[in-house]
Amino acid sequence: MKPKLITSLATRKSSLQVAISFGFAIFTLSLFSSVSVLAQPANDSFSSRALIAPNSVLVWGTLSNATSETGEPLLDGISSGQTAWWSWIAPSNGLLTISTAATNFNPLLTVYSGDQLANLSLIASNNYLICYSDGDCGCHWRMRDSASFHVFRGQSYQICVDSPILTDASMEWTTNPAIVESVGGFQTVTAFDPNGTPQPPPPVYGVVFTTNVAPGDNVQLALNFIPAPPNDDFAKVATIQGSRFHVIVSNGGATKEPDEPNHAGNTGGSSVWYSWIAPASGRVTLSTNEIAPYAPPSWQGYFNYGDVITEYTYTYTLPDCGEAVDQNPPPVFYPLLAAYTGTAINSLASANSLSVGLDAYPYAIELDVIQGHKYHFACDGNMGTTNSFPLYVALTKPAVNDAFARRILVQGTYVAASGYNAGAVKQTGAPSIGNGSTGKLVWWSWIAPVDGTVSINLSGSDYTFPLAVFTGSKLASLNMVSSGAGSLSFTAKLGQTYQIAVGDASGLTGEIKLVLQAPVIEAPLVKVVSAPSTKTILLRYQASPGQVLQLQRSTPSNWQNVQKAIAHHKEADFAVKSASGTNGLAYRAIIVNYIPQ
Repeated sequence: MKPKLITSLATRKSSLQVAISFGFAIFTLSLFSSVSVLAQPANDSFSSRALIAPNSVLVWGTLSNATSETGEPLLDGISSGQTAWWSWIAPSNGLLTISTAATNFNPLLTVYSGDQLANLSLIASNNYLICYSDGDCGCHWRMRDSASFHVFRGQSYQICVDSPILTDASMEWTTNPAIVESVGGFQTVTAFDPNGTPQPPPPVYGVVFTTNVAPGDNVQLALNFIPAPPNDDFAKVATIQGSRFHVIVSNGGATKEPDEPNHAGNTGGSSVWYSWIAPASGRVTLSTNEIAPYAPPSWQGYFNYGDVITEYTYTYTLPDCGEAVDQNPPPVFYPLLAAYTGTAINSLASANSLSVGLDAYPYAIELDVIQGHKYHFACDGNMGTTNSFPLYVALTKPAVNDAFARRILVQGTYVAASGYNAGAVKQTGAPSIGNGSTGKLVWWSWIAPVDGTVSINLSGSDYTFPLAVFTGSKLASLNMVSSGAGSLSFTAKLGQTYQIAVGDASGLTGEIKLVLQAPVIEAPLVKVVSAPSTKTILLRYQASPGQVLQLQRSTPSNWQNVQKAIAHHKEADFAVKSASGTNGLAYRAIIVNYIPQ
């Protein structure tokens, strides 16, 4: 027996209410929208299931006096057997959501593929089980308001609505002492203000459960069909262009093609496709939020300390049965991004994208690109979930110090340098550093102003980048002095030039914050000369030629910088208004830099 086609009633611009009778069921409809009406129990059996027109919005029916039949796929312990059947054929690929509503019960909805009872395969259902961590509260079946599933053009879907044996089990709170004592396990609530002072507790609470086991009655199905977007298939990929831009991605209704790979290691199921030709070589980042352009590499001889923020915690403990755990929760949407090269869905090659893995960019990926090459970007949703989100594409060209010959000279006993290795390439003849670099090195150069132990730290960088220090002036003949992951130390020699290399973290690149600290060394005071005519004192310190000295004056809490001077002929002079012991002031000269003579 073929399914009976349900068509929409004609719409009139009137407030007229029309009563329609099918057998023993009577429905009252408002003729303002497209509504489908089904006689019940005409579709009580699978063979007499009713065909829903593809453009239908609402379907009404009833489960009163409905029955089950031999071979019907009932869910043990949930289905009552009061079932009615519909059939719907997908007009195109897309996503169908079926919402249920009923007069006095929560309907059980199951959807199948197949055309006979013997070969039905469950696709979607709205039932789920929750269990409380407190064993006394037990486990309970619940029915969601809707179920969503992907559909494919021309495929028939069989829809079954049942009156479940246990439609719901909801937890209610009570302060009735008799009920509290009967259910047991009651708790009290304790609150604390921001200073940690306990507040008066509210009344004692208890838990009771209510269940609804009413038989099936009138039921409504609301159908929301979202067709697949134009770039659902790889063959119909959308073209994007530019070096820094964003587009709004919507994978609502999108599907997964045969032979399509799993993106980001997730089965997905709702992918859309974009193609992009790299306008320049470098590093491309795909993200759901904007990644600001990297600032050009720079360095300073100082840094600021951040303020310390004190946080207060307010705690409030609620009485409950413990955690209510959904035993089959619907997947949560988050985007899946992936990049490929190739010309067909069954022959794609990974573009070697890596997860950025930064808290600020939780779903971002990055990859190296070559100017003029075409890349395909897949945008999917976790486990086939759908949503709209922005896709930011940001191309970064290599920094100026990507090559050894363009290394940046930094100076001083304390250096705070910043930069990035995004877009960096492996230079022929470059040394290997650490265990986690693929050879994407950026370079700094530093001349030691003092002898002693020097430390370099990369804390504050995007990743724990490997780094190394070398001597030598040619890339092919460098000698490694020290190496480490995120930090290192070495013994420096005054006047020696050191080459500092920072690599990528197993391919990952990003912002670099480098801090170099050499020993603080005071120069010996060798002479004090008074000049009464100018009311000044000449302070002479011993230093190596080329060393830069910073004269400092003491204050009650710290040292204050006064002036700098460079040493010539092993001495540096300073003229000051007062000397040590005068007006309670003291001076010192520390070595802060070296300028080759």
